[in-house]
Amino acid sequence: MASCYSLILLALTVVGCASGQLSPGFYNRVCPQALPTISRMVAAAVRSEARMGASLLRLHFHDCFVN
Repeated sequence: MASCYSLILLALTVVGCASGQLSPGFYNRVCPQALPTISRMVAAAVRSEARMGASLLRLHFHDCFVN
């Protein structure tokens, strides 16, 4: 029984110490051209395929807002 409590305590400690969140400005430091490149590529995709904007909006909604 004591080993079970020890395992739970260890798991809670590890979960509390772990952080994997990205900050909004993460790519500004690591890859400064990421946002302009992504914006340029999305704009080109929307220009070439009229439904791409709606498809990306739907993808963003299902991947980001539902969670």
